Amino acid sequence: MLKIFLVIIGGGLGAATRYLVTLGSVRLFGASFPWGTLIVNLSGCFLIGAVFAFSEKSLLLSPNERLLIMTGFLGGLTTFSSFGLESINSLSDGAVSVAAINILANNVGGLLMVIAGMFITKIIH
Repeated sequence: MLKIFLVIIGGGLGAATRYLVTLGSVRLFGASFPWGTLIVNLSGCFLIGAVFAFSEKSLLLSPNERLLIMTGFLGGLTTFSSFGLESINSLSDGAVSVAAINILANNVGGLLMVIAGMFITKIIH
């Protein structure tokens, strides 16, 4: 039961963070591109790479803490379903370049951010 509670708490905090980032990005950059989704997906990829690398070789994070952070918070923060919907909506609206940039930035950028998170954490740790 504790594990489920940790995922619920982390997921709620991650989802609330995603909502706030999305609101902030619309205020800062406008709504012509889904910046909020890109920001949370890339930062979430970086953070999951960093947390994984940090906890891989040390016992500083317990399995419950990893569950709270990686499955809960980062699972609630990042959002592949929103990314998919925004990409399809852009295509439906005829904004092919917006859809293509969104797909490329989230996928290639996400993979690069996981690698960056792991690399930087290994250097620091």
